[in-house]
Amino acid sequence: MFGATNEEASSGQERRRFERAPLLHSGSLHNARGVVDCVIKDISASGARLMMERRIAEQEKLILDIDGVGLFPSRIVWQSDDQAGIQFLSDPGTVKSWISAAWGRDTVRV
Repeated sequence: MFGATNEEASSGQERRRFERAPLLHSGSLHNARGVVDCVIKDISASGARLMMERRIAEQEKLILDIDGVGLFPSRIVWQSDDQAGIQFLSDPGTVKSWISAAWGRDTVRV
């Protein structure tokens, strides 16, 4: 739901390809410069909204390590204050299967 699929319609409403699922779950972002702890606020088959301690360069590729779920290749697509949106770089169907295995099949929809 984040990234290239997060577009503003001319009416000012957001259009998203994948429905968000609210979530509060810990994770960490790994890049060449180190690790940043985060909390996943919501998730979809194409991305997630995170709360994090510090900013990371936008468009930078990284790995989101979701505790107890797995590693999600990602990139930052927006940031403001202590939140950021990431886009998953894996196929949405694959991401959905990883999320469904961890939290149940109806957590996200493709």
